[in-house]
Amino acid sequence: MDTAILDTTLREGELFKVFNGEMKAQIAKRLAEIGVRRIELTIDYPPRTTEADVKPVLDILSGHEVLIILHGRAYDEDIKSMLKYSVQGCALYMSLSQLHLEYKLHGLEYEAALTRLAESVSKARSSGFKYVRATVEDASRLFLEGERGVDKIVKAAERLRDAGATIVSIPDTAGLLAPRQAAEMIRTIKKRTDVPLAAHFHNDYGMASTNTVEAILEGVEEAHVSVMGIGDRNGIADMYEVVAILEDLYGYSTGIDRDSLSPLYQFFSKITGIRNCWRHPLSEEARTVRAGVHQALTVRRPEGYMPNGKLKHDFQSPFYNLGPYVSHRLVASILGGGRSDEEVRRIANLLAEAAKSGEGFLSINRLREIVKRETGLEIDPSYLERFMAGERVYVLAKLDPRFPVQKILRELRSWDEVESVDEVYGDADLVIIGRMTYSKDNLVNRLRQKYSEALENVKVLVTD
Repeated sequence: MDTAILDTTLREGELFKVFNGEMKAQIAKRLAEIGVRRIELTIDYPPRTTEADVKPVLDILSGHEVLIILHGRAYDEDIKSMLKYSVQGCALYMSLSQLHLEYKLHGLEYEAALTRLAESVSKARSSGFKYVRATVEDASRLFLEGERGVDKIVKAAERLRDAGATIVSIPDTAGLLAPRQAAEMIRTIKKRTDVPLAAHFHNDYGMASTNTVEAILEGVEEAHVSVMGIGDRNGIADMYEVVAILEDLYGYSTGIDRDSLSPLYQFFSKITGIRNCWRHPLSEEARTVRAGVHQALTVRRPEGYMPNGKLKHDFQSPFYNLGPYVSHRLVASILGGGRSDEEVRRIANLLAEAAKSGEGFLSINRLREIVKRETGLEIDPSYLERFMAGERVYVLAKLDPRFPVQKILRELRSWDEVESVDEVYGDADLVIIGRMTYSKDNLVNRLRQKYSEALENVKVLVTD
């Protein structure tokens, strides 16, 4: 694939949530390790941010083959700030749409704005940056103006290339485009100029990832993503939703380790506290089968209702929701052999009735109770974890103030069964969210054993 994937979690993503220095360094390291070859950062804007916010990330990335791009405005002071660091890439932006020129840039004319951007690009290139991206902010609004707007984009792209830009970004800044329009914008501009293009789509209508894939299929040289799609407003293109689609469905090689995406998202959620949305392809819900007809097939052949790519790279088998529509074939698999079809159906109906009259689904413990009552069979709960997600547990921990909270935080975030850890203030110091397994070494027991001296009090809340 000729398109480079640029991750902007540490630039665009910080418009959603600001990360501390340690988080930034850990995220940057993980991105580099999975094969991301272009990583974008924001320059420091003293006194709000300083060199101390940027330098540790650069130090972490120095040992990896990564093109680091510093992002800033088309101003001399921003270029000067970038030159403090030993990086090869810079990105400068300026809007050329009439709306932005009039109301954001105080009535600046198109030609004057383009000249300012071109002069900044020229200065950056002559200063030694090998990669210089010029961003025509709000380009999609220009495209929607028709031929006249396209002329402005093409004119800007070619003038910026002549000034020294190695690539020109034509972003959908306000999230205005649907997939067909996104593809048409790239196709139209590609027909008019051979200037290398970058795609950056916002997610206002939920189309950012799809638009980015369409842009890649149309031949853009660079595409911007972030982990979980985080960014200003409701974000931009989601790394997983772009990379997995390209790798699994189109057979493209993005250079990013496909198997590492799910662990990356789990890691990212743990250290940032940002929970993955239920409808995201990597959510627990995405691997949970609820319909009885679907369960009947997936218990034998999961690929009947799930993409092979996800089964290969993201999880090996589905989870099942034992609700009102539970399949008797799933129940047969849970109970094991030696039971008549009539008995299995009877138990399945009892389970369905119990789910309907309760919370709408059964927990592992409730399933075990019903099966034991009706059949005398004692099912090992760890066996049931093959079919059902463990119960979610909320642990409120009060720590002895003599013990270092940050060290404990870091250790807990490395545990597989922990989903997130937050430092809080009040009756508890830590709120830990995770999955309760039925092994002796489960989350709660492990916590109590490892940190027995540090824990003053532990409260455990379990939910189905």
